[in-house]
Amino acid sequence: MEQKSTQVTLDDIRLADYSFENLPRLQELRASCFREKPAICIERARYITIYLKHHDDRSDIPEVRRAKAVRYFLENKTPVFFSRANLLAGNTTSKPLGAPLFPEFFALSIWPELTTISTRAKNPQILDQRDARELNFNIFPYWMERNVLERTRARFGKSTGLSLFEDLVFFIAAKAGCISHCVPTYRPMLEKGLVGLSEEARVREEEWCRRDTPESHHQAEFFRAVQIALQGIMIHADHLADRAEALATQEVDSQRKKELEEMALMCRWVPAQPARTFKEAVQAIWLCQIGIHAENINMAMSPGRLDQILYPYYKQDMEAGRLTVGEAMEILASLWCKIADNVTMVPEASEEMFGGAGTVPALTLGGVDENEEDAVNDLTYLMLRVTELLSIRDPNVNARYHYRKNSKEYLERVSEVILNTRAVPAVYNDVANIAALEGQGERPEHARDYGVVGCVELVSCGRDYPASSSIMLNLVAPLEMALFSGRRPITGSEQIGPVTPDPATMTSFADFKEAFYTQLDWLIENAIELNEQMGVIHQEMLPSPLLSAFFEGPMEKGRDLIHGGSIYNSSGATHIGFADVVDSLNGIEHAVFNEKKCTFAELIEAIRSGFSGRDHETLRVYLQNRCPKFGTEHPIALRNSRELVDHLFTVYQSHTNYRGGPYRPAFWTMTNHAGLGGITGALPSGRKPHSVLASGITPVSGAAPELTACLNAVSYLGGLQVPGGWAFNLKYSPEPDQEIMKKRFAQTMEAYFLSGGHQVQFNIMTYEMLLDAKAHPDEYPELMVRVSGYSAYYKDLNEMMQDELITRTQYDLDSGAAVPFPGNTAGRDA
Repeated sequence: MEQKSTQVTLDDIRLADYSFENLPRLQELRASCFREKPAICIERARYITIYLKHHDDRSDIPEVRRAKAVRYFLENKTPVFFSRANLLAGNTTSKPLGAPLFPEFFALSIWPELTTISTRAKNPQILDQRDARELNFNIFPYWMERNVLERTRARFGKSTGLSLFEDLVFFIAAKAGCISHCVPTYRPMLEKGLVGLSEEARVREEEWCRRDTPESHHQAEFFRAVQIALQGIMIHADHLADRAEALATQEVDSQRKKELEEMALMCRWVPAQPARTFKEAVQAIWLCQIGIHAENINMAMSPGRLDQILYPYYKQDMEAGRLTVGEAMEILASLWCKIADNVTMVPEASEEMFGGAGTVPALTLGGVDENEEDAVNDLTYLMLRVTELLSIRDPNVNARYHYRKNSKEYLERVSEVILNTRAVPAVYNDVANIAALEGQGERPEHARDYGVVGCVELVSCGRDYPASSSIMLNLVAPLEMALFSGRRPITGSEQIGPVTPDPATMTSFADFKEAFYTQLDWLIENAIELNEQMGVIHQEMLPSPLLSAFFEGPMEKGRDLIHGGSIYNSSGATHIGFADVVDSLNGIEHAVFNEKKCTFAELIEAIRSGFSGRDHETLRVYLQNRCPKFGTEHPIALRNSRELVDHLFTVYQSHTNYRGGPYRPAFWTMTNHAGLGGITGALPSGRKPHSVLASGITPVSGAAPELTACLNAVSYLGGLQVPGGWAFNLKYSPEPDQEIMKKRFAQTMEAYFLSGGHQVQFNIMTYEMLLDAKAHPDEYPELMVRVSGYSAYYKDLNEMMQDELITRTQYDLDSGAAVPFPGNTAGRDA
């Protein structure tokens, strides 16, 4: 296949002539996304359980057992066709909008609500009652002692880390819930087909067999597992072809009949054989995504840089006259809606932490290529236009921008799409992000070929298995533990962490920082220890030979991804409450030790009381309004924020994970900052009890009154120390003249990147609009908002998350000043 060209040949990069009027298929596809209601699909849980109960051969190595189970499911998976507008075959589940169950992870958490999940007030997920009975009597009992969490408990006992995790207020250990968050590469599959990849695996299996050592036999068996798993995808593709042919014979609409016949032909050819056309390449990628979800959970399995991978096929077809721009957009829109055909299963108890989130499969557009040349091409603009027209939650679209290589017209076009969708895409600074990955030891050409995982995490596509959501640590927890000598108000008198000195006895801010970092490091050590334990359970229980086939490394090493098969093997740890903790450190330093506004004992007492009473409220207002804040350029705020980032980087990087890679700190929060804020007491920042925490790396709402200072403060953190990525949320007032706003928007973003900022994402809406959307949800059924790394429909979010979005600082891009909250013209004191 010819190498891609960086040339942009479109006469109009906005593709303004392509709209719902002349592409009605896109309008119908979009409508179908909003029409469907989420439903629980038990098909995968059923067939994986049946296989393990009745067909599993325990003499097989874990990789082969896993591959056989996945193939068994794909052999029995129902070939379904739902939307008549969609041009691609295959669905993630047996439902139009399905939530598949993975009982080896957290599926058993819905056991108590099998009879109520269909009708619960917030985000119901429809569950057929026959399926509920099958789960209750046949499926869930089998997994009671066989899921990751229970296997970890049985193998390692109830460690301190496990106890902290089960309290849910210190950190979340994501390995209990998923193997996910990565970017596979589909280039080899498109060029060789699955038959070609299987043949490579067969040849390597024979080579390792000939070495005749215990280790070589295990590696040979790994290659056998790869062949078995890939065979499952090809079998399902054949079943889809059979079904499409059957539907075509019954179809009375000649156009749809032709489309079904074409789908049947495509599924007979790809992904088994190399893709020959743009449409075949898209179909092949989608069928492999289905396969990946058959093996592992549907969370943040990100397709990567599709404008780069698919461009040779697009260019070839366009030059041969086999494809038009409109046809290509219809195919891409079909893929976008297929990617959005599934949601995660969310138990009611997790609604506060994860409610409203999609499955966050990230797409990455633009930027530079492996040779650091401009990678923006015609397909980049087609994908931006499809994203703009559809305006749907998933896929999670991200745009890379290299300020020395990409054109200003490209950045302005990205800005325009954000203004029109109000929320997407998020934008990434190539210069800073490539440097961050190179700082992690990645080769320059690999770092330049980075993609976004899930929310905001960075990886070299198909080369780094990052487990980027391994740890989600609540930074407020160690802060409170430092304030209360190792205890937290929410857990009562129980001694949680080390006994650090009573703050009332401290004579300097350095004393408190030492206590805080002691508690923080202790918590990190426990989180890492539990992650390592669960990693061992994954290795014993959940090898992923199918996913391994789509990475560089496993096929060369003969080693599964979760055994360190990929080239890079990092683990990610993200942090919640960053800005609240920095502002609390600022408040303690400024109010207690510099200005002596209060003693530490008085501050502790005020916090214990939740700032109740006149004197405590007076202190709270002082802490909130007169102390340095993250998001300003006050020296104290800059120093404390940078020190915390540097400390986290140093601690995590000193650890090597069970796959031989480093831990990478990050700052993104999903909706956890709202949920954890709701159960957190008052803080030294002047924050009232039970209010939301700030999202991602974003300053506390209302704390950063000047946009330029806010951008500089975030940039000052230094992205080299945040190799896991950050989510920086900004909210701008819409302006009547979009052309002027578009240019100013792009210029502001470029200035932020030039000063070192890594990532930024936006909501283009006002306080008043969001207040009205909360009061009248039926009038805003499709309002999409940016949360903290992903997009969601506003109506689906819990009340605290809705409030966080309402109060998130709104800036007037023209003046660069924060817009006063309605009814609050006097500033934060009001």
